[in-house]
Amino acid sequence: MKIVSLTKADVSMGLRLGGLKECYIIESPEQAGERILELTQDPEIGILIVEDEIARLHHDLIDDFRSSKKTFPIIVEIRTSDKKEVAEGIDPLTDLIKRAIGVDISAEKNKESKPPKI
Repeated sequence: MKIVSLTKADVSMGLRLGGLKECYIIESPEQAGERILELTQDPEIGILIVEDEIARLHHDLIDDFRSSKKTFPIIVEIRTSDKKEVAEGIDPLTDLIKRAIGVDISAEKNKESKPPKI
């Protein structure tokens, strides 16, 4: 199984320095949809790393793939911008763990629900 990234040039350079050999550079995030479709159909790819800006623009496509019954590749979104929010308000790692084990293990409690006063 291969690990592949789909990012801009600067992020790709950092991933290559970290040892990732197969990095696809996207000049424009709008044009990444075709590449996402191509990479998710490759049976040799086990993990697909996607930059958050690209993932935000193609979230419907990524969600459709994740909802399919295919196990691989696992799509991991990495945050590369300084923005606090994650793509579409979903933490991809927490979502991946929740789907894998079926339970939300996050330490944050729902801030809207308060215990009843006695």
